[in-house]
Amino acid sequence: MSVYRRLRRLPAREVTVPVGLGIAALALALVVGGLVTVRLGLGDVRLTLAEGRATLNGPGVSGTFQPDDGPAVLLPAEIPWTDGSGAVHHGGRPACLWDRDPSDGMNRIEGARVQAGYRWVETPGETSYPLVMWLRCP
Repeated sequence: MSVYRRLRRLPAREVTVPVGLGIAALALALVVGGLVTVRLGLGDVRLTLAEGRATLNGPGVSGTFQPDDGPAVLLPAEIPWTDGSGAVHHGGRPACLWDRDPSDGMNRIEGARVQAGYRWVETPGETSYPLVMWLRCP
């Protein structure tokens, strides 16, 4: 006889739990769940802040951020950035990195001193690379 048939033939039993024990178990589950949620930091991505030199390569083209102590980091063409007065800009090209030369439209600012926040991005192929997420112009 199969295990499934044996289990089907067992009589069903009723289990009772005292109300106090049920409330205590529920309270414990809520406390443990709350602690786990706080410790996981869901949606919170910490950036590595660094100072260094940044350059954009051309109109609509990404560039590079080279921290004083660390690997070169990819700098997207448009990112959130803060100007020297503290105003936050969402998108667009950081003014301290871009000075379009009217003769050919190319960038003439090379290696502007900035502060950047970057993080490591993981790809499906189990590789990762650093990517600038925010920039502050002097």
